[in-house]
Amino acid sequence: MYERVSSAIHAADTVAVFMHVRPDGDSVGSALATKKYLENLSKEVDVYVENRDELRKNLAILPGFDSIGISNRKKYDLGIALDTATASRLGAASSGVYFSKCAEHILIDHHAVGENFAAITVKEAGAASTTQILYKIFAEHDRSAIDRDVATCLYAGLITDSGALTFSNTSEETLRVALELSRYGVDRYTLVQKLFKAQSKQVFDLKLRVLSRADFFADGRGGMIVFRKSDFAATGTTDLDTEGIINNIIDIDGVSLAIAASEKDSNCFQVSVRAKDGVNAAAFTELFGGGGHVCAAGCRIFKGGDEAIAELKSAAERFLSEK
Repeated sequence: MYERVSSAIHAADTVAVFMHVRPDGDSVGSALATKKYLENLSKEVDVYVENRDELRKNLAILPGFDSIGISNRKKYDLGIALDTATASRLGAASSGVYFSKCAEHILIDHHAVGENFAAITVKEAGAASTTQILYKIFAEHDRSAIDRDVATCLYAGLITDSGALTFSNTSEETLRVALELSRYGVDRYTLVQKLFKAQSKQVFDLKLRVLSRADFFADGRGGMIVFRKSDFAATGTTDLDTEGIINNIIDIDGVSLAIAASEKDSNCFQVSVRAKDGVNAAAFTELFGGGGHVCAAGCRIFKGGDEAIAELKSAAERFLSEK
């Protein structure tokens, strides 16, 4: 099923693995799992990220985390892009300087839309995570190279993108893969605790500030929270600490579209969207040049302050009125 991927892996001695900008658990888990798996096959592997400062602190629990961004080469036999719909999502330096100089290219992804920018592309939109696909590839190529560290990183990506196996993208295959990975000795309790539950007092304070200002509209079907730079300054946090807070909005009965807008600078907001009850988060973010999945998606809006928030809310109201 994955013969071309297997052949490319077999032929390569040096491999560069690429994750997308602002990498989430699936991106980091995919990259670190691939690195360790290929090293177990005696390959030389480096992992690239556009900005190491954008790595979320809770992902430091994953084996190999400290090796991200440490490299000694500029040319590789094989470049593998993971969990990204477009080449631009790798970042300018990663895609333009390093990925383009790899002799062969592979893309492995689970987004429904995007571009096929690699000669070998594996895209399975039905998979809950990219790590779900990787497990099948690894098992087909050489199951003996899967060890506890590989399985841990794969499992982390699987639960990150499936909401700890609770989102609607959790299929029978997702559950089967989770079961098989757990047999390698994955510490499932610690992963769930660190990736979903543990938080600092600073993040707790940030959550209180922002949720207290939550705005609901469209007869309660839509909800929005806004993270201002002043919120980060007051609580000693950054926009990386906003992960998961949006779930407090989408989990409310009757809310089918939740929006979290995080102020990057005076003319830019990073936007995360969650949806349920048949509403498509990706379709909404596409209005602003973004994308993602049916239940979770993102985009950026290049306007400042109140203007950006007003435009998001207005677009959301129109979007929900059509559903």
